[in-house]
Amino acid sequence: MSLWLNSRLFGFLITLTVAFWLLGRELQNMEWHARFRDVMAAKPSKQERVGWMTRYFKRVEGYYRLLDKPYTERTAFIHVAVLFLVGFVITLMLHYFFVIGILVSGAATLVLYERYFTRLARRRREDILNAFLRQGVERGVHVLSATGRLDDALFRMADAVRYAPLKTRLRNLCDLIASPQFATPEDAFVHWAQELHIEDIAHFALATREARKYNVPLDQLWLDMAEIQGKELEYARRIRAETAHQRTGGYWFYGMLTGSLLLAYPFVHSYMNSVTRFFFWLTIAVMTAGLYLIIRRSQVIEA
Repeated sequence: MSLWLNSRLFGFLITLTVAFWLLGRELQNMEWHARFRDVMAAKPSKQERVGWMTRYFKRVEGYYRLLDKPYTERTAFIHVAVLFLVGFVITLMLHYFFVIGILVSGAATLVLYERYFTRLARRRREDILNAFLRQGVERGVHVLSATGRLDDALFRMADAVRYAPLKTRLRNLCDLIASPQFATPEDAFVHWAQELHIEDIAHFALATREARKYNVPLDQLWLDMAEIQGKELEYARRIRAETAHQRTGGYWFYGMLTGSLLLAYPFVHSYMNSVTRFFFWLTIAVMTAGLYLIIRRSQVIEA
């Protein structure tokens, strides 16, 4: 076995050992902080600075909660760490430098992991909103026309909705209405909608509370708002369907071309001069910036 291969293997083992040591240390710190919060029930100060990794895992926690998946910070950290190690091993096998491997693997892991759950959460929000408008509001309007009571309408909606994630959340709303925490069903409805983090349903609840103050008929208000929001939802889906093909083509083009260039670079960089190497990385940078603009534009379209 050559000296070069032995040195690469030794460096890889040292890197793997350090990575696993840091992983175990971080897991111990997470467990200690979790136990401390459970015992002391301490709330963080408003002036305390929150790191970007903490904000990142908070966003991931929100996606888990919306998808009704059990979440622990340790689980998410293990997922990210495993993906990072897999990407880092691949970069080492392609003979990239240590620092480049860390940067490429870390950035790709964080972006891909969050993008995956972002897409799932967006679909879940759309499904909840669609079920709320198509299944819940229709039944609630009949109850409002007959009794004029919002609490009866919401109770009936919880029984009539067939989409399981929304049914569970509507039952939680019924528990809030039955509890003495809120003075009126309208206040409970607004609080529940804000905790749901779905903008259209939050607007629906706020309009319901304001309409009750001025004695506006809720059944007609619900019909009008359901029609408007339903049209907006269909319009957003149509725009997304029209742009999905071009956006997906851009993703595949970037992935295939950039992946081919990055796979070939470790084997051809010794034949490049400084000018060629500069334009190589400039091309990668320009394509990455273009992909970023595509992602930003798609987020505006999907908003």
